[in-house]
Amino acid sequence: MTAQTPIMLIDAPSLYFRAYFGIPESAAKTADGQPVNAVRGFLDMLAHLVRTRRPGRMVCAMDHDWRPDWRVALLPSYKAHRVAPEGGEVVPDTLSPQVPMILEVLDALGVTVVGATGYEADDVLGTLSVSEPGPVEVVSGDRDLFQLIDDARGVRLLYVGRGVAKLEDCDDAAVRARYGVPADRYAEPGTTWRWRPRWSGSPWTCRCHRCPPSCRCRRPTRNGCSTWPSGGTSPARPGAWSTRSPLPGRLRR
Repeated sequence: MTAQTPIMLIDAPSLYFRAYFGIPESAAKTADGQPVNAVRGFLDMLAHLVRTRRPGRMVCAMDHDWRPDWRVALLPSYKAHRVAPEGGEVVPDTLSPQVPMILEVLDALGVTVVGATGYEADDVLGTLSVSEPGPVEVVSGDRDLFQLIDDARGVRLLYVGRGVAKLEDCDDAAVRARYGVPADRYAEPGTTWRWRPRWSGSPWTCRCHRCPPSCRCRRPTRNGCSTWPSGGTSPARPGAWSTRSPLPGRLRR
């Protein structure tokens, strides 16, 4: 591998969820009728990435804890909308059995799979993006990962929100052009949260959240807008966290 050949970091849950919902179950089944649409779609995505991006190495990051207790302690509502009535994550019944299949195929192909107890795939991606020598290409449909972009170290995000075939190769300039903030500030309050105050009869929103020109807000603050219709300040919002949260020790290949 040359110095210019990137390592590709895959947000595996992001991709296989997209694969599952992107390919009908009827289009990919085993001989005994078991759906493998997520497996097929995920592998198609990896094949396309290898063919078009030619990475030197590939690492797939997995969730070992999709909703870590330490994050819930910081923000009790974190992913609360995805908690099943009986506990655990809401996952389609026909997707869960496909995840072990994906892991088996990755093992057979020699693709490294990395996870850490008590952490999400995002945390693994954040750790590897700063610990591995560049260039680094992070592949995800999660916009929160824009914050990992680092032009100085050659870290880019291949955003696949519209599909792998239409991936967007994003650097700091792309984030600035699209959102008006540098990539390393994308996760701060007032950018990714797109939070809007809502109450009866009020048309007001913050300018930092794409408000209409009539809004009096001129800059976001960590507690909300700098101005408010009533003349006071907006209610405080919980702070955003960074996906660069440190993991125990350095992840080694």
